[in-house]
Amino acid sequence: MNKLLLISLSLVLSAGSYAQKAIYESRTVMSDSVNSSQDESAAVMSSDGKTLYFVRSFYSGNVGGVNGMQDIYFSKKIGDGKWSGAKNIGAPLNDEFHNAVCGVSSDGNRIYLNSIKIRQDKTDPGISVSDFQNGVWGQPRKVTSFKFPEKGFFQVFVSYDENTAIASFEGSDTKGLEDLYIMTKDPATGMFGEPRHLADAINTTGFETSPVLSPDGKTMYFSSNGLGGSGDADIFMTKRLDDTWMNWSTPENVGTRINTTGFDGSFSVDGEGNAYYISGEGSAGLGDLYVISMIQPPPPPPPAPVVDTVPPPPVVAAPPVPKRTDTLDQALFGFNSVVINPDSKASLNNVVARLKQNTSYRIQVEGHTDNKGSEKYNQRLSERRALAVKKFLIKNGISKSIIESRGFGELNPMADNSTEDGQAQNRRVEVKYYMK
Repeated sequence: MNKLLLISLSLVLSAGSYAQKAIYESRTVMSDSVNSSQDESAAVMSSDGKTLYFVRSFYSGNVGGVNGMQDIYFSKKIGDGKWSGAKNIGAPLNDEFHNAVCGVSSDGNRIYLNSIKIRQDKTDPGISVSDFQNGVWGQPRKVTSFKFPEKGFFQVFVSYDENTAIASFEGSDTKGLEDLYIMTKDPATGMFGEPRHLADAINTTGFETSPVLSPDGKTMYFSSNGLGGSGDADIFMTKRLDDTWMNWSTPENVGTRINTTGFDGSFSVDGEGNAYYISGEGSAGLGDLYVISMIQPPPPPPPAPVVDTVPPPPVVAAPPVPKRTDTLDQALFGFNSVVINPDSKASLNNVVARLKQNTSYRIQVEGHTDNKGSEKYNQRLSERRALAVKKFLIKNGISKSIIESRGFGELNPMADNSTEDGQAQNRRVEVKYYMK
């Protein structure tokens, strides 16, 4: 539904609103009981959220048939998110011209319309009101005396308390095309006064249309093509900053979950937090009614506490004290060798006999060297000699499950390495006995 089409049809996109910016769910097109193959626009919700008014254009069911321009239709909420089939509101609110609802009183017994009927074949832009009495809507009567220009695109929204109206039209002081104006009602006469231009607070060199006041009268939604956005016109939100009605917060785009590349506008809301609005779904698409939940979902659970993933330093237990230590001297091996000397096997046979006599022992075989050669070489030599002793013991009937072998290289000398005698004492294998 592009701007040219809107102007040619003089469509009026006004609506109720919901004073909340965030949108939380994907939008859903309403069913065929509400939408038709023709253009829907101007959705306005009653204050109890049970009646939805909107406009259907050039539809066969209109008062004037397919040539009947725009008629007002309504649908009733029947529960569980469903709505009744749309019905034409009929005469005297509908005729063969342009008809649209631009406001509903809080008790639902007055409907405001966006035009004033001058004679049978002529209407002027303005605001009129109809009262519901004895089960029928009365003849509309005008509540504005200001002479609105007939050029461009006229639309208006009347607040739920019926004291304020926001009009969109192309006046002599507009910045570009249609701009927004504020009108207040005179309580003595019941007439809305002359419009006051909102100037730089809202208006741009583009067009501002579809003004909507929330039920609290502090939040306004409107459509604009002068503030950037997704396409033909996006919906924006602003908040009134004081009681002058002239100061507003910087408009904010309501986001891509609502706005499309087409014309988007006309917010209404029911009492359950569901917003209803019109979307063209393309630069020249026909408008349909959409619904989107504006109820904030429950907050996500708090993040799990940060756990330090670095493990604490291990608790170092006191090393066990061996019950006995047998020291096997350097004669056990030849120079630079890991082969056990046959003449030294007697000392190892003593270890075998002791372990077989006392099965409560477990042992650690430890290899040691002097400081000749590199540390790396000595470490490896000590490990291989300890392992050679372990293999000897296993071969002679000792379970490998009670034997651990370790090499300490030159780290734990038992004598002074500066003498040959000290070096000889350091080249040793120790067998340490522990209780299981």
